[in-house]
Amino acid sequence: MEVSRVPYNAIQAIRPLVNKGKGKVYLVGGCVRDLLLGKSSHDIDILYMGDPRKLLEGLSYPYFPLDLKRRIFRVHLGEYQLDISAPRASTLKGDLEDRDFTINAMAYQPLSGKLIDPWEGRKDLTKRRIRLVALWALKKDPLRILRAFRLSLQLSFHITPDTLELISRYAPLLQQTPKERIRDELSIMLGHPQTHKALIAMASERVIENLIPEIEAGKGILQGKWWGTDLKHHLLGTMGALERILPFLDAFFPEDGQFIKEILQEEWEGSYSLEKILKVSALLHDIGKPKTMEWRDQDLTFWGHDREGGKTAHLIGRRLGLGTKASDLLSTLVTHHMWIHLLARQTAITPRAQNRFFRRLGRKGVGVILLSLADSLASSGELGFFHLLPIAQEMLGFYFHSFLTDKRLQKPLINGHAIMQILGLPPGPDVGRSLAALLEAQEEGMVTNEEEAVMFIKNLSSFKT
Repeated sequence: MEVSRVPYNAIQAIRPLVNKGKGKVYLVGGCVRDLLLGKSSHDIDILYMGDPRKLLEGLSYPYFPLDLKRRIFRVHLGEYQLDISAPRASTLKGDLEDRDFTINAMAYQPLSGKLIDPWEGRKDLTKRRIRLVALWALKKDPLRILRAFRLSLQLSFHITPDTLELISRYAPLLQQTPKERIRDELSIMLGHPQTHKALIAMASERVIENLIPEIEAGKGILQGKWWGTDLKHHLLGTMGALERILPFLDAFFPEDGQFIKEILQEEWEGSYSLEKILKVSALLHDIGKPKTMEWRDQDLTFWGHDREGGKTAHLIGRRLGLGTKASDLLSTLVTHHMWIHLLARQTAITPRAQNRFFRRLGRKGVGVILLSLADSLASSGELGFFHLLPIAQEMLGFYFHSFLTDKRLQKPLINGHAIMQILGLPPGPDVGRSLAALLEAQEEGMVTNEEEAVMFIKNLSSFKT
């Protein structure tokens, strides 16, 4: 490999290590792959054929242990993150053989400028293919199954047929993989703008059925329609539809597109933003249909599938390693994805209906609206999407320019404790009904300040003792 491919700043960053470790220091893994592809890499994996701690001792690098058992140490140096590890085997070739794919099983020796490539990874880079180093690679670490699809997505490479055959064979081992590792790999995949392509490929190789078997349960269910795709492919298609919509938020919502994008990028839990969880909700939004499927008057119905789906989505979220907060959001998006569809059937959407929607959902309502648009696009094509779009624009316009700017729409001007004092009520449902009545009065402009709120409550004769 040409030394010129390694950025000058990176050479300067690793030079002290190379000088001290001499010919025992190698760049390995993804950074070598990226350099050969002409991509800049700020994460540099360094293999030292010895004890990394001894290599680091005496140098000015601030380092800390990343994995003491495997003897991996991390260094943050300016724009670069260096992971320095001991070999996995007694020889360099043995270490490279223990890696996942040929394109990740190359080593570069900075001292000599030599590329070590025992499994023709560079040739596979040229042919844009992902190929396993060894037949036992997936059995040793089943997470490599997901990594294959993630790399295929990120690099626009194809997975070789022999590797796909092994992926299909070992896919059931994903059920034994720690959910935290699955969560982190999926997070990277969900950060790509075309995640659905990887999901479709995974579905064809038994990966989805071992990761989320509930999706496979939708195979063959036509959702009460004698045309179109089945439920399984509708779920996959809805994620694709969402990813068609997201790049054009400024065009669909000229006044509010930037606000929507900011909300979507808010980190909800760990590495999962609202946008990532929204993508998962698109994949699961109708997951409750198989359990609620019933024939009524010769029609196939799915009454209550949204609520049932919300419960199932929460369980799936936890199974995939999502925390409570992210799983709750996932469940909320799925549970309420029909709300906008129901509002669309009305001749007009009243301010009260808009208030009720956003009081219940708040910022989550932005995700629910986008999910409904994706569902319409996947179910009914552009005709369905553009039928629902004006309602989505009206709802989001109300949220950003009325609901968020008028505190009277968000909560009662006086709280429940004050109402109990005014009416002499004990805690109970009467207090909740009083709060609801007050909030409706605020929405209609009948009550505009705290003094008027107190008078309104006093005049609620039905609650007087």
